Order: sequence, then C-alpha cells, then structure tokens
Amino acid sequence: MAKRSTTDTCSLTLPLVIEKWQSDRLEKRFEIARQIYNTLLNYELKKLRRLEKSEDYQAITAEKKRIIAEKGLRDEEGNKTPEIESLNKKLQAMREKAGITDNDFNKDMKFFYKHFNKNVASGVAVHGIAPRVWDAFNDYFKGKGKKIHFKKRGTMNSVAGGSKTGKSCGTEIIYRDGVVKWKDLRLRVKFDPGNKYEEEMLKYRVKFCRILRKPGKNKTRWYVQLSLEGKPVIKCDKETGEVIHPVGSGAVGIDIGPQTIAYVSEKEADLLELADEVKNIEREKRIIQRKMDRSRRASNPDNYAEDGTIKRGVKLTWKKSKRYLKYQHELASLLRKQADTRKRQHTELANHLLSLGDTFYVEDMNWPSLTHRAKKTEISEKTGRYKRKKRFGKSVGNKAPATLIRILDLKLKSRGMEGVIKDSLSVKASQYNHITQKYTEKELSQRWNDMPDGRRIQRDLYSAFLLMHTNEEKTGFEQPALERDYERFVIMHDEVIKKLCSARRTVASMGIVRTAS
Repeated sequence: MAKRSTTDTCSLTLPLVIEKWQSDRLEKRFEIARQIYNTLLNYELKKLRRLEKSEDYQAITAEKKRIIAEKGLRDEEGNKTPEIESLNKKLQAMREKAGITDNDFNKDMKFFYKHFNKNVASGVAVHGIAPRVWDAFNDYFKGKGKKIHFKKRGTMNSVAGGSKTGKSCGTEIIYRDGVVKWKDLRLRVKFDPGNKYEEEMLKYRVKFCRILRKPGKNKTRWYVQLSLEGKPVIKCDKETGEVIHPVGSGAVGIDIGPQTIAYVSEKEADLLELADEVKNIEREKRIIQRKMDRSRRASNPDNYAEDGTIKRGVKLTWKKSKRYLKYQHELASLLRKQADTRKRQHTELANHLLSLGDTFYVEDMNWPSLTHRAKKTEISEKTGRYKRKKRFGKSVGNKAPATLIRILDLKLKSRGMEGVIKDSLSVKASQYNHITQKYTEKELSQRWNDMPDGRRIQRDLYSAFLLMHTNEEKTGFEQPALERDYERFVIMHDEVIKKLCSARRTVASMGIVRTAS
C-alpha cells in the first residue's frame, strides 16, 4: 500500500484563461477520463463480486452483521469492538489476496489508459484516476455507502496529475511560470495583481496540479488547483501588516444542529441560523427538472413503456436536445451558486469562531444517519394519523453543518493546532444539569431547560456552555469551572435571547418565539 506524503500540504485555486478550442479539448479529455474511470471500476467490481460469492467471505460478513445487530458496532468509548476489528482484518486479508488494493488498482490501470495515450497518459490515469476508484471502494468497505456507482456523463469535474500519496504528475500536467501545460495545451493562469497571498503561496514547491471544471452563468469555467508543499500563508493587511483573521485563546463550546449553531466562549455567546443566505431552491429545482423530463421524453419516446415508465432489461440510448442541455446547465448553475454561498458563509463564521478561542469542543455527530428516513411506522397520538418518516435530509443538505466543522478543523490544523475536539456521545451535553449533577432525557421538541434556580435556559446554548467545560478525559465536565462561569454565561445568554426576540426572527429549532412589537 502506497504511503501518504508526510509533508504539509495546502492548495491554491486560480482561474484559467481559456479559448474556445482549448475548452473543447478539455471537455474531450475529461470525458475520456470518465470512461477510463468507469472501465477500471467495472474491472475491479468483477473481482469484488467473485470474492463476495465465496463461502468464507459470506460467512465472515454474516458474522459481522450478527455482532453489529446484537452488540453494536462500537463500544462506549466510541471505538470499534475487538470482534469487529478481528473480522475486518480477515476481510482485508481476503481482499488483498484477491487483488483488491490500491497498488493492484494502479497496476490494472495499464490495460486501459494506453488506448487513450494521446489525450490521457499514465501520469493522469495511474496517479490521478486509479486512486479515485480505490477511494470509492475504500468508502464502500468502511460502510459509507451501499453501492459503488459509475460516473455519469458530465460528472467528472476534476482531473489530477498526482495523488494524495505524494506521487508527482511527471511531465503530463505541470505548472511553470503562470502556465499549466497538459500535453499540447498551454493554459494561462489568471492572477490577481498585487495579491500578496498568491505571491507568497506560489513560492512553495508544487506537488501536483488538478484541473477543475465548474458551470458558469453562460459558459463553463476552468480552474487550476495547485497542491503546494507547506502550511497555508497567513493573510495580512496590505497597509498595516496585521493578521486579518487572528486566533484567540481559550475554550469554545459548539452545539451544532441540522440548521442552527450555538457557541459559547469566555468573550461571546450566540445562537445563529447556519448559512442564512442560502435560499430554499427546491421549487426552482423542481420546475427545471420537470422541464428536463418533458424534453427527455419528447426526444426519446421509444425508451418509455406505455405506462410512462422507463423500459427495463434493455440497453437504452438517450438523446439530449439543445433545450435539454440548456436546462441541465441552468440546474448546475443554480446548485453551484447555492454551494458557493454556503461555503462563503461557513468560512466567514469559521474565521469569527477562530477569533474567540483556540480550543473547540463539539459533539461527534453521524450526519448521514440523520438524513435517512425513519424505519418504524408510527401513528400520532394527537391526530391518529401516520407520522411522517422524513427527518433532516433537506436541512442537512442545504446547511451542510459537517462542512463548517471541517473548515474550522482545517483552519486550526493549518496553524499548527490540535483541531476540533469531537467529544463522544457519552458526554450527553443535552441531558446534563450541572446544578443537580444529574442526566435527564429530553424530547427533541423540548428547547428550554428549567433550571433549579428558577431560570429558563435555551437548550442549545446551555449544551455549548457545558461542552466548553469538557474535562481532559472527554468523559464528563469540569464541575468547579461550570459553577464558576455559570453566572457570566447567564448574562450572555439573556443578551442573545433579547437580541433574537428584538430582531423578530422565528426559527423553530431555536425555540425562540416571535414577540409582538
């Protein structure tokens, strides 16, 4: 198995100045890269299917499922149980024997890329595409997906000339003096004049290049992402030389949900809606998708059965009209704007949180599990009707809470700090009361804590306050510190609630009720 690079790595993304013929040639090479990806994926899937049909593999997999059903996947400390670890090692040994490893994927790639050597050679195929196929298999083995998917046409939006293992791209995709060279292509990089951050970053050694494709308003936009050796340059003001985003000191507790985030530090506390500028675009998406469906049906009438469903059991060829491609571009552009807005707001919030402290505590959440529909069918006691099974899929998709934590974690590690400390669920911050020192289970709809001293404290803010005082073992809280800082927290809490009420904001998950003016 290839070893990952041990040196620090950061990235710099810059726009490319592209002519029409260059864009067409890049589109062709991206499509070839997709075909190579799918061909290798299909070849490796056949290996995996043969292995999964063996009796030994099926027996170990069945035993693993039985243990998970009876005892669970992890112990109280959040680690995998010894039985599961032992079975995983046996499965891994069988995969290695069957030739399902990252090194085997690199070796198998030689059978496929040579047919496209004029457009995509070994530098991209072996070090850029094969590792991505392995990543898909590795996620599947770790239980992050139920199926390994092929890439549809137009979904290969990045091509790299190197990999995370630190292997160079050779002479296929290289960056030299403001120009990205890929075989016969010479792609000029667009710089921001006077940008000291770019100038300092470009002094680092370039490990490898990655070309990105993003949908623009009227045409496709192309970028180059340079993977550089070193830590990111700290941005400073041009005139004063002061750090633009300084890092504070002290502990910060974060209680984050599908739509909101509460944080408490020594200086400040607040309860915010995540990415409040991100609009609900479900209606716009639905309208565009209906247009696309009508266009696709009109262009491919023979691909549908009499009842309007797509024919099954036969290979279908789909024709895309110019109007369909236009709608497809509109949908991609809509989603891109949504993603850009969300990432910008998450980055701004992460920078603000960094100014409050240097140690961050947050409960470890399994966000994908919150997006799944409920399995049990239940009837409401109030209405007598069936309860809805949907949970937080759209909220997590629109607000992306895990992305905020990831951005904050990367910023901390780039400064040489520990990163976000994810406490195990055994801490139970939402159930603990530091005055009574007892744990009490609460319904999700219960957004306020009635404290023994007569105060009413918002649940998310109180959880963030508790997480801020997590002990070193991450098994509980520092009781003396909680008692010492409680009165100061109450003052900040009351200011937050007063601000939210005066702003006349109604956010259901916050538990703040709109007040009359």
